Amino acid sequence: MVDIKSDFSHLKVNISFGKTKELGRLLGLDGTIELLILIYKKPRQYKELEDILNLSHTTLLRRLSILQNLNIIKKQPIRSKRRGTHVYGLTIRGEIFIKNFQDYEKEIILPSEQQKIIR
Repeated sequence: MVDIKSDFSHLKVNISFGKTKELGRLLGLDGTIELLILIYKKPRQYKELEDILNLSHTTLLRRLSILQNLNIIKKQPIRSKRRGTHVYGLTIRGEIFIKNFQDYEKEIILPSEQQKIIR
């Protein structure tokens, strides 16, 4: 394992990847990418996400909370006929993040033996 801090110690810069590591971990969990894609297509209410995704109530709440803390998604207030409520939408950072994923997806070509591994 490479010690990133020691590799860059000559730069006299404190490098911390805490949020990046957390985001990487989160993206590897079932349903997270699907959640982001749904929100990217259009802002959605919690109930819509819950109905579409096969995630438990607790899991969905945790994922939404972490994505908010990482400033990838945000709650946006809306008015319904009955009461005020909210939808989850992407932040500017979230939009850039998803667009980078899309660009990467278009450009990447894995050898066939590696495609079998990730499926």
